[in-house]
Amino acid sequence: MSIYEIQFTTDPAGDSPYNGQIVDCRGGIVTHKYPGTRPKLTLYDPCHPTGWGGIQVKDWISPFNMFNTAEVGDRISLKNVLVEEFVGNTILQYQSAYQPSFSIISHDNPLPEPIVVEPNAITSPVEGPPWEWHVVDHRAEQYEHMWLRVDKVTVTEKSMGAHNDNYLLQSFVYPDDPKMSCWGADYMNIDKVGFYHPEVITGRQFCSVTGILEQYTNLTNGWDYYQLLTTSTEDFFISQEADFDEDCDVNITDFSLFSEHWLESGCSDPCWCFGMDMNQNSTVDMPDMTTLAENWLVGR
Repeated sequence: MSIYEIQFTTDPAGDSPYNGQIVDCRGGIVTHKYPGTRPKLTLYDPCHPTGWGGIQVKDWISPFNMFNTAEVGDRISLKNVLVEEFVGNTILQYQSAYQPSFSIISHDNPLPEPIVVEPNAITSPVEGPPWEWHVVDHRAEQYEHMWLRVDKVTVTEKSMGAHNDNYLLQSFVYPDDPKMSCWGADYMNIDKVGFYHPEVITGRQFCSVTGILEQYTNLTNGWDYYQLLTTSTEDFFISQEADFDEDCDVNITDFSLFSEHWLESGCSDPCWCFGMDMNQNSTVDMPDMTTLAENWLVGR
């Protein structure tokens, strides 16, 4: 079976139709590894890049030969794995009771580009009774364990969710629309400090945030939400070079601001002529114009 066949569902709750069954899976490309007591791999099905193409495999067999052998970029297949819904996520459980095995089909496969979505595609949950949060629907289910990117968002709240480690990413293009928001979390981020990555500060604007979508469901305690899991510092894109008006793209407005400071001299730390002296040689000159040209119409 393909990842798509295992993941695709019409169940409103998002459960796999193969929940509880032992299957062979054609597998996919390893896109992420997360160590722990039960280490896990995230796989990507390149035949389904836009939805239902991601899944997580949890290795239960010490010394974790599957986890330690397979590397990011490897394409692997699996036999005799249990499909299980675990806190809302479809997981392939690699457990000795089922005599599982895996094969590495190829190495160094290209990793997928993240799917760019609006925050409302993985919308943040709605608060119910105190400290309970539920999504209105599960339309984000198609992106489970896939790489996603949301653009032009601001960290507006922190200390949310079951473990107080979630934060709210609100679109700064639509700052007054609560539906244009989603939740992020950094528990899989190798560069985090405590709960959060150091860049996750209330009020911080990001041109983009990238991560793996995961669900967390514990209905007994009042939780059911999706979270965008960052994995490293590279998942945070703070600003676009030559974006002088800080709207995450480089266009005629930025050129206009740049031209007002053309050939201005005496630029110094900390302002460097309002950021126009990009190579910090004390003058707004041709090297800075070259940088502006290289980034022309680039943006998120």
